[in-house]
Amino acid sequence: FHSYQESILDCVKMFIYEQPDPKVVEKIRKDFGMTPETIARDVQTLKEWMAKQPHLPNITDDKLLERFLQHSKNSMERTKEKLDAFYSVRNLVPEFFTQRDPLSPEIVEASKVVMYCSLPKTTPEGDRVTICKFFNRDVSKFHINNLLKLTFAQMECHMRDDLCNKHVIVYDLSGTTMAHAAAFTMPVMKKFIVFGLNALPQRFSGFHVLNPQPYAEAIINLSKTLLKPKLAARVHVHSRGSDTFFNFVPRDIIPKEYGGTYELTMEQLREKSYQSTLSFRQWIIDQDNIKSDESKRINFKQNPCKDLGFEGSFRKITID
Repeated sequence: FHSYQESILDCVKMFIYEQPDPKVVEKIRKDFGMTPETIARDVQTLKEWMAKQPHLPNITDDKLLERFLQHSKNSMERTKEKLDAFYSVRNLVPEFFTQRDPLSPEIVEASKVVMYCSLPKTTPEGDRVTICKFFNRDVSKFHINNLLKLTFAQMECHMRDDLCNKHVIVYDLSGTTMAHAAAFTMPVMKKFIVFGLNALPQRFSGFHVLNPQPYAEAIINLSKTLLKPKLAARVHVHSRGSDTFFNFVPRDIIPKEYGGTYELTMEQLREKSYQSTLSFRQWIIDQDNIKSDESKRINFKQNPCKDLGFEGSFRKITID
């Protein structure tokens, strides 16, 4: 992150993010044994460690490193592994992490097809709900790499400043067809899961599928084979017309389209989400070059992406 990051935070407020209650944030940190003193000490340790890794970029942003610590449950070793994976995957999967200018024709079109909209309010536990919704069902405009470029860019833009506890991901499959599903090949799914679960500084409390289509069961079952049982058990499918979704999230943070009472519609949230992403435009462009240089890696046996499936056999994702 660069110094101008601070200057654009006012722009981010366009997305009207609300942080969790301060007492919730304090409890999260306390549960992980994090205090201002330990955070300062551990962030400094991470800076010194990264400076000694010739293959990794020089990251000195305290807030970003703190997020990695929190979402690694304050484990120094897990934080190092996640940081290594985060920047290594960017090198190994350029189709998702380069040429992501949000004003390019390809990304503008992608923003009108499918959008990950993080909801402004968190759950009482401090979890952030994000809804993935199709806004254009035209299969000819469904280009999976461009969609994932935008999706990951959006996730990264807010990972530094969002103090949420965990993430709840919701997939609305209304209007999708088998032709859409066909784009999610096994290699694409593996890369998506590896980065989303093992590299991003995020933890996940649940995955929810709304309006499932006839083809969905096979895709969901396939994705579960890539997960450890603990995480696979967090995948929930809610039939059309069912209220079971609200057993997991409160109605007042969910848009009315899904039976909630939040005042903004998904279309309004889509526009705010995209405008927020635009405020990070230069930062997103700069990220093309913020990645590992594998030619400088000292110990290739410690390459996290080797264990995560980019080389050899694909191991199941581990997360808790």
